[in-house]
Amino acid sequence: MPKKAKKCEEGAPGWMVTYGDLMSLLLTFFILIVSFSSIQMSEYQKAMGSLKGALGVLKYKQSSVNLSPKKMIQLNGLRNSPSKGGKLSDIEKFIKENNLSDSISVAVTKNGIAIRMMSPILFQIGKANLKRSGLPILQKIVELARTFPNKIRVEGHTDNVPIHNSEFPSNWELSAMRAINVIHFFQNSGEINPKRLYYVGYGSNKPLVPNTSEQNRAKNRRVEIYLEKVNPVEVQANPGIYNQRKISFITTKKKAYKKWQMTPPLKTTY
Repeated sequence: MPKKAKKCEEGAPGWMVTYGDLMSLLLTFFILIVSFSSIQMSEYQKAMGSLKGALGVLKYKQSSVNLSPKKMIQLNGLRNSPSKGGKLSDIEKFIKENNLSDSISVAVTKNGIAIRMMSPILFQIGKANLKRSGLPILQKIVELARTFPNKIRVEGHTDNVPIHNSEFPSNWELSAMRAINVIHFFQNSGEINPKRLYYVGYGSNKPLVPNTSEQNRAKNRRVEIYLEKVNPVEVQANPGIYNQRKISFITTKKKAYKKWQMTPPLKTTY
């Protein structure tokens, strides 16, 4: 005679209730984590898309924030940079407050930001050592430059009056050493990756105006600083140069000057 099958107990085991609650809580927990991460990444990508567009590294079809024309102009003009760094308007304000409009000019061009300074702001005639009175404006430029990943080119220019002494055999050396000392200040500030910096000494070969008068020669004695617009191809080829680092910021002119003094300018040998 066949045995009768045992009847199954009605209902699930008691531990299943606790197990089900645990699984529900874990599922809810991970859903919250994913949702928070998605929101943060979305906001980050939107912000970076707009900023990269202003600096010339926005790729084709890359998304960015839909801004009104007024806000887009502000971003493209680089006049409202992130709060952790400086603003171009800060430099313009400094120039105005110190009556330096005749000696310093700032322009936003298709190639980046151009800052032109007449030599008396930074140097004595025939000298390449930075004047202490010129350091505050250089520090303002550091505050701006640290905000963006652009390469920075410093150009030295002179007039056509020949110079020949034990320190500078010609205007080539004078213009180059002036540019080098500005580079030293930027590097010693601790705010700018040295790989972003380079200089050119043009001597008297790129005058703004003909060297036909003392007034014109004074205009040709200058230093020009360019925050160059980023080339997307170069960013991909040299990602390490463009990585931003969080570095402590020198807030006082006195500290910046002392730190600049720690490393003497390069000496040219012949």
